Amino acid sequence: MIVNVNGVEIDADTFGQPGRPTVLLLSGSGGSKDFWRPEFCQKLAEAAGFVIRYDMRDTGQSTTYPVGEPGYTMLDLAADPIALLDHFGVRRAHFVGISMGGAVAQLIGINHADRVASLTLLSTSGGGADLPGPTEALRAFFAAEQPSDPVEAAVAAGRAYAARSVPFDEAATRKLVTDEYARTKNIEALSNAHATKSIDSWTGRLGEITAPTLVIHGDEDPLFPIEHGRALADAIPGAELLTLKQVGHELPPRAWDRVITAVAEMATDDWDLRGDRLAAQAIAVGQPTSWFDRLYAEGVRGEVLMPWNRQHPHPMLAEYLEGRTGQGKRGLVVGCGLGADAGFLAGKGFATTAFDVSETAIEVAHERHPGVDFQVADLFDLPKEWLRAFDFIVEIFTVQALPESIRAEATAAVGTLLAPGGTLFVVAMSREEGTIPDGPPWPLTRSQFDGFAVDGVTPVSVEERDNRWIGVFTR
Repeated sequence: MIVNVNGVEIDADTFGQPGRPTVLLLSGSGGSKDFWRPEFCQKLAEAAGFVIRYDMRDTGQSTTYPVGEPGYTMLDLAADPIALLDHFGVRRAHFVGISMGGAVAQLIGINHADRVASLTLLSTSGGGADLPGPTEALRAFFAAEQPSDPVEAAVAAGRAYAARSVPFDEAATRKLVTDEYARTKNIEALSNAHATKSIDSWTGRLGEITAPTLVIHGDEDPLFPIEHGRALADAIPGAELLTLKQVGHELPPRAWDRVITAVAEMATDDWDLRGDRLAAQAIAVGQPTSWFDRLYAEGVRGEVLMPWNRQHPHPMLAEYLEGRTGQGKRGLVVGCGLGADAGFLAGKGFATTAFDVSETAIEVAHERHPGVDFQVADLFDLPKEWLRAFDFIVEIFTVQALPESIRAEATAAVGTLLAPGGTLFVVAMSREEGTIPDGPPWPLTRSQFDGFAVDGVTPVSVEERDNRWIGVFTR
């Protein structure tokens, strides 16, 4: 379909189910949406959700410009897909870009961070003076005379860019080029991407990318040798590198399954897996609690499935408070999420306060449980009037979602809120001393769990049940 966005005509089509996680595909220089074969897009949609592919300017059926005179820059190419998201009613997308499309995706990650759920950067580079140039064989190809027929020239280029350790799939390449050129309005304009107006290098800004990022690079890439992929992954906080064996500057069908699996993992709507990626990225940029609100916001929008969307209190809390009353006492829930435990405390008679670092979670909790004083607060910057102010405190699974580097500070902070004679009730996943956790969450060892007992707080009972610590502390 032709859509009018950002002042130009763009030919775009979709695969899969709207409303599920959106993956937007960005082709390389001179490559139309045909680069992303329908079979690839259908498989990706089945694995990930809703897939959008489109013709960049000067390719396919999208707006073209006079040969050698493109009226746009890379920044315009980065703005076009954002306008496409607006057209399709998508707030955030998982961007997948190859070669120049990967460069465009980097700019989107820097300049349009609020629209990016994740980045997958294939066969691309962030630039850098110390990186190796094209291989000798590819330079020789550039210097040689090329076939006059555009299809033959494109097939020859595909061979030059492909891995040399495996047979070149000429039939698939020829079919791709033939299909692409059959629906291209102006074949000569395909070269315009190389003549776009220059913009300032963004190499020094790669550290500003805050989205979870995966770099995928072929180990036989002749245009951007593997060092480019490593450097790019190193420059983007928290980025991972996936190396494709026997793959050049290309995306051959034999690599589809691995790439689709990797992209689907980036675009997961599983709460825990998405939380893992967001947490890793937040920790990499030195903001270890920032991922909570982003995850809750995605959950509220339906971009991830929210298992914490429970309407009932945690069963261990309900078990502990059975037969007890909170009349005349102040209760507090740490990291309250959507407020089920806080609502339960209020129902037991506690004058209940509950806080979370996520503004989104607090907004939802307010609507669900109007009898609770919900507040946005940070465990590491608590109101002074809360110190030693609460008779019953609930901490379930919050501290374990924080990295071990700040674990002791977090557990101590919870204890400071407990009033003399009060009760602190804690539930956390458990692990053996000396084991290395793979999180988030990061289960607590017994010694870490005992970290709640500081500044006059002492344990009353600690038991391990179903791989969980259940602790009661007092002051």
